[in-house]
Amino acid sequence: MSHPNGYTKEDIKRILGSSWPTMPEGHETGNQLRRRKGQEMRAGLRPYPTYPAKKVGPNFDENGKYIYPEGSGFNYMDKLNPDSEWSGKVS
Repeated sequence: MSHPNGYTKEDIKRILGSSWPTMPEGHETGNQLRRRKGQEMRAGLRPYPTYPAKKVGPNFDENGKYIYPEGSGFNYMDKLNPDSEWSGKVS
């Protein structure tokens, strides 16, 4: 079988020599692995991964919401220049 560049698969193997990869018989690519695991989960053969629903730690409140440090952030309306031609209310 010829390639568009004129080399056959055997020519490429001969040129590459020992750098031609040899895969084991039952080799599974990453995409095949993810697909197989997803199919097993949907079929009920493998459990779905579980993650904590609520964030925990010193920066989160009891509802899992992030607590911003005092003085962080800004109010957008405070940053507007009242003398700008683009300032003004949108009706």
